[in-house]
Amino acid sequence: MTPPKSAASPSVASSSVVVLGADAGGSHSTVVIGTSDSILGRADGPGAAVRPGGATASAAVLAETARRAATQAGVELPVERAVVGAAGVGREQEQVELAAALTAAGVARRVRVRADGEIALSTAFGGGPGILVNAGTGSVAYARDPSGVLRRAGGYGWQLGDEGGGYWLGRRALDVAARAQDGRGEGSTLLARLLGALGLQHFDDLVRWTATATPSQVAALAPHVLNAAREGEAVARHAVDEAASELMGLVATLVRHFPGTEPVPVAVAGGMLLPHSPLTAALRERLAANLKRARLVPERIDPAVGALKLAAALD
Repeated sequence: MTPPKSAASPSVASSSVVVLGADAGGSHSTVVIGTSDSILGRADGPGAAVRPGGATASAAVLAETARRAATQAGVELPVERAVVGAAGVGREQEQVELAAALTAAGVARRVRVRADGEIALSTAFGGGPGILVNAGTGSVAYARDPSGVLRRAGGYGWQLGDEGGGYWLGRRALDVAARAQDGRGEGSTLLARLLGALGLQHFDDLVRWTATATPSQVAALAPHVLNAAREGEAVARHAVDEAASELMGLVATLVRHFPGTEPVPVAVAGGMLLPHSPLTAALRERLAANLKRARLVPERIDPAVGALKLAAALD
């Protein structure tokens, strides 16, 4: 499906089945509404990753975002069916709970929930082999190997890993800020950037902020590292290079499941790996230098549109 030039412009034919696709990440969610051949409405919202026992809260965020997408599309909820890719639903229990909560919230009559990486992988490669690296609040890589087996590396949360993701980079920014306060390490503008972004005056204010900051709030600091790296700041560039190395490590783990010497396609997704992000460029360079079988595909995938396509294909 090729997105239209204007998501709000197409009209719904009376015979068209309206479906919904959603991508629910840790700090950002997207809902698209459309038919098998057109996108009619799109809306972005806060993160809706599923925490243990938190399916109802995630569903509430997605339902509000879906209502805005439906208004843009000129349709009413519930739609006929929906496919949702969500972070935090690796187990069947969470998938069932979120699907039930979305149905109860009036989003769609039929809802299928899958892990966000699984949806993104299908979006990138259909049913074919390949690797998908997703770096948003956290980080994870999924693969479908040549025999069709789904595999995964990373994605275990901010306390166990998520190396190279938004929280990881945000935490690096805080570390640099603390070192700058003490006069340790290289000079950096990150302390000033963080204070300005958070509306704080002094380092002690930042210390108090960190005492209650959530992983998503820390991850929201990552763009300041990327901006500093884009402007050539050495400390930030080093942090971005380290993040790229960690993400390359996820790819290297999964490439082992691709026998032979043929190139292995690698797609990217997530807010940290936007087309012009320094992290995307650093990852491309790392792969080219150290993992020559990996080929970063040029197109950035849109998991929410992929979920929409899957919803349209459901029987």
